[in-house]
Amino acid sequence: MNSRSFIAGFITGHSVPGCTGLSQEQQDFQKRSGIGAGQWLGHNFPWSETFPFPERFLLLKASYHNVTHYLRSRRPAFALEHRDAVSSILNRYETILLLAGSCGLELFNNLQLPEALRRRIHIFAYGPVSRRLPEVASHLFVQGAHDWLSRFYHPQVQHRYPCAHMGYLQAPETLRLFNDYHQKVVSA
Repeated sequence: MNSRSFIAGFITGHSVPGCTGLSQEQQDFQKRSGIGAGQWLGHNFPWSETFPFPERFLLLKASYHNVTHYLRSRRPAFALEHRDAVSSILNRYETILLLAGSCGLELFNNLQLPEALRRRIHIFAYGPVSRRLPEVASHLFVQGAHDWLSRFYHPQVQHRYPCAHMGYLQAPETLRLFNDYHQKVVSA
């Protein structure tokens, strides 16, 4: 394994089918974080380039696409389609920090990555929507007090603060908790 020490990346559902381009909100969060530009995966899950995230999209349609992505990830074909390529990308790094937004945690779990790889992955889940906890090196769950969707799936989280399901990446608490978590991950 020709590994580098650290990488961070987003894993979220696709608001636009097949689009791995990062939204402006995700790009802004990256710039405000304590992680340098060269230490980020350049695209959203599954971390291969497709097309840029569109500037305008309908929220209702985006929600439908995310639900569809969530449901498709529960089929065995999802892991078969993505596991090898994702493993190949992530295996290049010794320490991996993933920001799992909403159903991104379910997508991650359904990849069924090898245990040796999962032991190097740390997950910062914001507004997590998943059927189970991830089996990884560590995880931190943050949740908005008004995020009833996430609270249905995960009634107990490490941090809860004023936020709705769509406001995490702008919330100052998210950035502070993420930067603190990143420091703990890289200093461990």
